[in-house]
Amino acid sequence: MSRKIESCTLEVREGAEWRAVTALSDAEWTGFAPAGCGVDQGRVIAVPAEPQHAILDPNAPDRDFRLIHPDGEPLFAFLGYVDDRRPRPKGAIILGISTTPELLGEWTQELAASSGD
Repeated sequence: MSRKIESCTLEVREGAEWRAVTALSDAEWTGFAPAGCGVDQGRVIAVPAEPQHAILDPNAPDRDFRLIHPDGEPLFAFLGYVDDRRPRPKGAIILGISTTPELLGEWTQELAASSGD
């Protein structure tokens, strides 16, 4: 399963609060690996507006991230990490998804329905 997102905001959870980290453009989420295949639960490849942000350190531990649509609607949340080991387009980052993402907003119905295809 793959989903393109033209633009969104990356947020990180700090305690009970969500804080904006950077705008993302040309984002693509690929997710929901088959159960038991021994790989992560997908990844987000995107171009960050602030690629040097401290939150985007590949040596940092897993964090709770979520993506927010430009209209303010949360798309999905996940526990993930910055993956600097995989090839990626110039200027892009890869966020590895460690756990099954929590679908939010309209994506809850839309992607749940398409996962049965």
